[in-house]
Amino acid sequence: MTHSSTVLIVEDEENLADLFGIWLQEQFEVHVAYSGEDALEIFAEEPIDIVLLDRRMPGLSGTEVLQSIREGGDAQQVIMVTAVQPTEDLASIDVDEYLLKPIDRTKLLRAVEAAELILTYEDSLTELLSLTARKATLEANLDKTELEQDDRYGDLLQRIRELEEEADTTLQRLETDYQIDMLVRDQRIGSQPVEQF
Repeated sequence: MTHSSTVLIVEDEENLADLFGIWLQEQFEVHVAYSGEDALEIFAEEPIDIVLLDRRMPGLSGTEVLQSIREGGDAQQVIMVTAVQPTEDLASIDVDEYLLKPIDRTKLLRAVEAAELILTYEDSLTELLSLTARKATLEANLDKTELEQDDRYGDLLQRIRELEEEADTTLQRLETDYQIDMLVRDQRIGSQPVEQF
């Protein structure tokens, strides 16, 4: 089976880390680290899309691992899976999702699938913004009648329509399938998903 995304599980309870790996391995390429230090080594060597991160670990804490990941400037989705109840400090912790243990297979899979969808959406949004900017430049500098006769311009408009529909579909899936609320539901460009903690 072809795995579309790579998941790094960072969990010092080895049995739990291995269980998460079993739950996810059918759909994702899975790496497991039993410490923060091991996680950073794997992260330096492997392209990682989604990180499942325990918050409280001996040695490097999940918060310290998260800080190292974010300082690297990578756009991975980070899901904190922890027994630590959230407090106001969560507002300043740069995670994409915060899940409380114990967690079942269905909830974990749903969170990872949503993270994968968000990564795909971000790529599509980048392309949409790029094409929209290109369209605006063409329309500001060229005669509209001539543009409309050019197949390349028609292809550009078609791709923009496809990406807009894809963005709408993705927003709807995040809301309905994964119960992720949107900050701005009706705006296609510039809306960002906001999880409810």
